[in-house]
Amino acid sequence: MSMLAIAVVLLLIFIAIGVPVCFAIGLSGLCAVAFGGDAPLFMVVQQIVRGLNSFPLMACPFFILAGEIMGAAKLSDRILDFCRACVSWMKGGLGAVCVLANMIFAAISGSGAASISAIGSLTTPQLKKTGYNRGFVAALIAGGGALGPIIPPSMNMIIYGSLTGDSVGKLFLGGVLPGILIGGAMMLMCFYYAKKHHVDQGTGTFSIKDLLTTLRKSFFALITPLIIIGGVISGVFTPTEAGIVACVYGLICGFFIYRTIKVKELLSIFRRATESSAMIMMIMGIATIYSYIFAVENVGDMISNFLLSISTNPIIIMLIITVIMMIIGCFMETIAAMVVLLPVIYPVVMGLGVDPVQFGVLFCISTVLGGVTPPVGVYLFLSMSIAGANIKEVARYIIPIVIFIVTTMILIIFIPGVATLVPNVLMR
Repeated sequence: MSMLAIAVVLLLIFIAIGVPVCFAIGLSGLCAVAFGGDAPLFMVVQQIVRGLNSFPLMACPFFILAGEIMGAAKLSDRILDFCRACVSWMKGGLGAVCVLANMIFAAISGSGAASISAIGSLTTPQLKKTGYNRGFVAALIAGGGALGPIIPPSMNMIIYGSLTGDSVGKLFLGGVLPGILIGGAMMLMCFYYAKKHHVDQGTGTFSIKDLLTTLRKSFFALITPLIIIGGVISGVFTPTEAGIVACVYGLICGFFIYRTIKVKELLSIFRRATESSAMIMMIMGIATIYSYIFAVENVGDMISNFLLSISTNPIIIMLIITVIMMIIGCFMETIAAMVVLLPVIYPVVMGLGVDPVQFGVLFCISTVLGGVTPPVGVYLFLSMSIAGANIKEVARYIIPIVIFIVTTMILIIFIPGVATLVPNVLMR
C-alpha cells in the first residue's frame, strides 16, 4: 500500500475508535512513513520541527497567555457592565449583552474557548433566571464563542498566515465585518426569542449616565483590542510582538490598574496557558507529517486536477472547498484540519486568482462550524456544560446560528468586499 492509503485508512480507524486527533494523525503518519515508503523515520522528526519553526506561529502561545491574564484580571466583568449599559434596555437585551460581550472579549483573547469560559460562566445564571431556555443559552454561548476565531485577533488566522505567508494583519481586519454580521444576527435572534416567549423585555430605559460610568470603569479593558490590532496594522509591531504586548498590558491592568491579580496566581495562569499552548503546538507539529506524505504522493496535483475538472470558476471551487471543510470540521479538530488540508488546496485557489484575504477569512470561518456542531463541537459541548443542557435541548437553537455563519460565508464568496473592504481601506 502507498503511504497515502496507509495514512488515510489508519487515521479513519484511529478516529473511529476514539484516539485523540493529535495522536491519531501522528500514529497514522508514522506508520505510513515506516511501512509505505523508503524515507528514514528521522524524516518524521524533521517534519515536526519544520511545522513548529515559524516566527508568526510564536504568536499563539503569547495570545493564549494574554487571554488567561485578561481572564484573571477580571476584564470580562467590566466589559459585561459596559455591554449592559449599551443594550440591556432593549427587548432581548440580556441575550444581546452576552453576544456583545463575547465580541469584545474575542477581540482581546482571540480564542473562542476563552470567551465561552469568561463570558458564558458570568452570563448563564442571569440568562436562565430571566427565563431563557437552557438550550437557547447554551447555543447562544457557543455561537458567541465561535466569534473568537473570526473577530481579530484570531488564533486561526495567525496559524493560517504562518502556513501560507499571507499578511496576518490583513486577515485580522478581514474578520471584522463577518464577525459583526454574525454577531448582529445573533442579537436579532435574541430579540425574536424574547418577543416570542415573552421573556427579557429589557429595562426600557437607556441611561447615558450609566453608559459613561461603565465606560470610564472599563476603559482600559475596552482599549485592549485597539492597542493590539492598531499596533499590527500600523506596523508598530508584528502579530507575535502584539501577543507579547497583550500579555504585558494585561499584567499592568491586573496588577496596577484594576488590582485584581495576585502574585500567587501567576503560577496557575502560566500553567493553564502552557497546557493550552502545548496542545496547539503538538497538533501543528505532528500534522505537518501529512504535508510531507501529500507532497511525496503528489496529492496536491491530484486534488488540483480533480477540482479543475469540475470547474475553473473560482466561486464554484470555493463553494466546494467550503463544503469539504464544513464536513471535515465536524470530525476533526480545527487546527489539525487546517494544517493537513491548507497546503494542498491553497495553491489551487490562488492559481484561480482569488484574493488571498478573501479566501483566508472564508477558510478560517469554515473551520469554526466544526466547533458548534457535533461530534467534535468543542464550543458546543463546553457551552452545554456551563448551561447544564443536553444535545437534544441545544439542537433546535444551534441551527439558526449555523445558518448565520454559512450565510456569511456565502456572502464572502459572492461579495469579496465583505472580507476585503476593511483591510483594503486601512492597509493599502
